[in-house]
Amino acid sequence: MQKVRKITSLNGEWDIEPSHDGSLPAACSHKVFVPGLVDLAEPVYDWRSHDYHFYRTNIKLNDRSSNGSIILKINQSSFGTDVWLNGKKAGCNISCYTSQEYFLDNFVNHGSENELVVRVGAKHTLPKESAVGNDYEKEDFIPGIWGDVSIIQHGNPRIKNIQVIPHIDNGIAEVRVFLDNREEINIDTTLSLRVNEKKSQKQVSSIVTSSVLSRARSETVASISIPLNGMQLWTPDNPFLYTVEAGLFAGKEQTDFDSATFGMREFGIRNGDFYLNGKKIYLRGGNIAFHRFLSDPDRGSLPWQEDWIKRILIDIPKEHHFNFFRNHLGQMYNRWYDIADEYGMLLQNEWQFWGVTGTKEQIKAEFTQWLRDNWNHPSIIIWDALNESRNETVENEIIPEMKKLDPTRPWEPVDFIEDHPYIYSLGPVLNDRKIGFTRSLDEIENLSVPSILNEFVWWWIDSGNKPTVLTEEVVERWLGPDYSPDMLLENQCFLAQELVELFRRMKVDAIQPFVYLSNNNGPTAHWFYTPIEKLQPKPVLKQLKNAFAPFGISIELWDRHFFTGEKRDVNIFVFNDTQIEQHGMVRFGITDNNNEWIQFEDIPVSVLPAETIVKKVTIHFPESTGTYYMRAELKEENASGSSAYSKKIAHVFEAVRTTKDYNIKDIVLLDSSDGEIASFLDQHKVNFALFNESKLHNNHTIVVTAGMVCNNAYSGRVDEISSAVQNGSSLILIEPEYLLTGKHALSFVNGNIIDIEHREDKERGGYDSYVFPTDYSHPVWRGIDREHLKMFNGGFGGEVISQHNVVPRSNHRILARCGNRLQVIAVAEIPVGKGRVVISRLQLRGRLMNNNCSSDLYDRRTDPVAQRYLFNLLKTYNANKNGSG
Repeated sequence: MQKVRKITSLNGEWDIEPSHDGSLPAACSHKVFVPGLVDLAEPVYDWRSHDYHFYRTNIKLNDRSSNGSIILKINQSSFGTDVWLNGKKAGCNISCYTSQEYFLDNFVNHGSENELVVRVGAKHTLPKESAVGNDYEKEDFIPGIWGDVSIIQHGNPRIKNIQVIPHIDNGIAEVRVFLDNREEINIDTTLSLRVNEKKSQKQVSSIVTSSVLSRARSETVASISIPLNGMQLWTPDNPFLYTVEAGLFAGKEQTDFDSATFGMREFGIRNGDFYLNGKKIYLRGGNIAFHRFLSDPDRGSLPWQEDWIKRILIDIPKEHHFNFFRNHLGQMYNRWYDIADEYGMLLQNEWQFWGVTGTKEQIKAEFTQWLRDNWNHPSIIIWDALNESRNETVENEIIPEMKKLDPTRPWEPVDFIEDHPYIYSLGPVLNDRKIGFTRSLDEIENLSVPSILNEFVWWWIDSGNKPTVLTEEVVERWLGPDYSPDMLLENQCFLAQELVELFRRMKVDAIQPFVYLSNNNGPTAHWFYTPIEKLQPKPVLKQLKNAFAPFGISIELWDRHFFTGEKRDVNIFVFNDTQIEQHGMVRFGITDNNNEWIQFEDIPVSVLPAETIVKKVTIHFPESTGTYYMRAELKEENASGSSAYSKKIAHVFEAVRTTKDYNIKDIVLLDSSDGEIASFLDQHKVNFALFNESKLHNNHTIVVTAGMVCNNAYSGRVDEISSAVQNGSSLILIEPEYLLTGKHALSFVNGNIIDIEHREDKERGGYDSYVFPTDYSHPVWRGIDREHLKMFNGGFGGEVISQHNVVPRSNHRILARCGNRLQVIAVAEIPVGKGRVVISRLQLRGRLMNNNCSSDLYDRRTDPVAQRYLFNLLKTYNANKNGSG
């Protein structure tokens, strides 16, 4: 078996010249390297102002055999490709992510120089049938020949493609060889195949031959099973590769030779989980937005440099416990896949369909070639057709056809549907309903198919350490109006750790925050500092190294406010994502801000492969007030340091002593049926009168609890309330929006209306858990720091402000804000005559009385900040103190 196929690489320097109208320029005055993009041309020109770009090079081809072919292969080029050889049109192709072939036989000047010209166009020059797709967050669509280019010479018939389907149970490589016969007659051929270890070149199979009738002017597929001696599986930890070599003979003449690299590995879905080689596997990693990175002005030729590719795709990710990437919206340069095969990185291969473009026929043709170009890569474990979109034709007609071509991999969104839970950023802390492109957390946790969360952490920081245009919408919601670059980086780390821990506790199969690599000056930036050539990670990667630790740990705790000396039972989760049983020691307790232990206990743990255990422990909070951390560290058996840690902030307060700290009187209370505030005031010996039993005077503080402003008891006395406020009383409306749906114009005193609207917030927003005062010196915030208004105890996601807009029509002063861009009023003060009306939306329900023994994670519990805030309200607006004056 001879290597009779001749392959000549055309990678290297080409001439290039732009064109406005697509006509061939008279001369080329620029140089550019292939593979690459036109913005790398020297001297630089304004590529954006031209619709077409002509590449030109000279090639010399020897005489071909009488029945052979000469093919130009372009692995990838964008956007729309036309080829001329010696001034004659050889063909065109509108695919942008798959390989293209051009038969040059009829245009070659054998034995002399041949001028090869390749024209590429701008994206908008593509015809409407193109399957180029969309990316609405990509800055530039730069044309160019961005894949390898070669000349292939062979006889007829030829080997057009090789596909290897591993059968690991019996150690057989099923080899499908695709033969292409360009003659007008059928040809009897013989295939000869053998398999070698790729690295050592050791032959591990016998030579297998098979007779195949190669049919005239068509493609013939031959399937041959080859047993392997001493089969080794391909895994990320042991990326063992084989090469199958195939020789094709017509009679005694060998017409072609080809080879394919493959790995013996099987990936699939069982019982709602992912399995690699028969073992359950958790996928942990990120996203590579390759085509967005092509828009990064600092990327240069880096995407085509193998040493740099290996560092960013293999070395750094593995150091940070990554085993998986989604290449986001579009095929990468082919060497990325080869390197993933060679060094062991799993990939989800996604087409650039953020909304489908093109005809069914063109999509099917390009998907078919997409599979053929890539189906032997063991690193590719998932085909992904659509991003944040659905399409009946693709899902119900095209993908079923593709599954016949490659039965070895699942497809998104047919076999499972990915979710993008941009919670704790664009959305609320936690979601119990569909928001944006994610289902509720409960639905995700209970899926019957694998759960894959490959976009979250809507928190992108650009090359100048500033929020990107998309982060600007949400940054104040979580950091307030005054924030620093360090706070941006710290919150990105916090979100990554907090959400990865949450999703691991939910046993999510694939966890991938967004985005590892992209355009650092684009809407989603990436996780490296400028210059990208140096690959200096931002702090979020160090945090993910801890969060993704295969032998990992997480404290399940959302509360942040505790009493001195309090005891709290919490769950500590210990994860084992590895394939071997793990043993270690958990240390848990309380630390100070310097991570010094104040108190701790040690417990031994053992966790089976791909399993999680939960340990219930009791935490004893300090007797002194201050800010502490609940911390748990996991130390692997025989390891020198901790394998992973989890920590949660804990603000510790003394219980409020009413008689000492406050002097509150003349309270008239309209309480809800549960009577929580009345019971709380009774408990703290605060005198008050019940609304239904009291005549209102000018010096009263009227307190109306959640939703009671809509009660008949209130509306029946609105004139009396109005008079009292006009003459100096204070009216405190607590959660006036409670339980309201739709829109309401609520008259709370005569002549004064608040507009209340329950927002739908289908894509972003939701309830709020962080509140930011406009003036921390206002007495209503006495003893309450900035950090104390980030989440109240209990409630789903520590909810503090409901998903409503509450806006007074009359003049008002805003005391606190929340929501995206801080556009939601949390607390407002309205002057009415000699009195004041306060709208306080902070949810006190379930957080005033002692109920910390609740077993449900999201049950509301006593919150010292909520207690203190209520007393501040009563004190500030008591006996017509007029609030802020």
